Amino acid sequence: MSTSTRLVSLFLAVALVTVAASAPVVAQESETPSDADTQRLLEEGVALYNDNVEELDVSFARSLIAGRTVNVYVEDGGETRVFSASVRDDMRIEDLSTGPDSEASTRITTDRETLETIAESPEPMSEVRSALSDDRIRVNGERGHPVDQVVWTVANTFKSFFL
Repeated sequence: MSTSTRLVSLFLAVALVTVAASAPVVAQESETPSDADTQRLLEEGVALYNDNVEELDVSFARSLIAGRTVNVYVEDGGETRVFSASVRDDMRIEDLSTGPDSEASTRITTDRETLETIAESPEPMSEVRSALSDDRIRVNGERGHPVDQVVWTVANTFKSFFL
């Protein structure tokens, strides 16, 4: 597998974690979801990702996020909602929770508008690629994890060649 295919697969896998972990942000217009709605949507997003993970080439991402925790920051107006998700060794998501996890090594940041655009797109993977290339979805090492910060800085520097 080429390096470019691996890097694209890495970014897509991380973006899918973003979409799955932030599914509750996509709610009815002008209505904030209740805790029960948020939990239900979160579980549906994770189930969708977990059901499709075998169709993705996530081999390169496995070394960066498998067996680790990821924090997802979703900006919505003046608010930032934070979720954390554990990624198993087989790249499936488990142990989702609201709020950041201090042990998370990867930080994914996006906004509600981007997630709505992806959710409503007839070709969501194409929209994910676009969001990654124009930094509407940003992947970095989490604060306090300098090695991961360096790895993601390097990956982000070269992502324009591969997306």
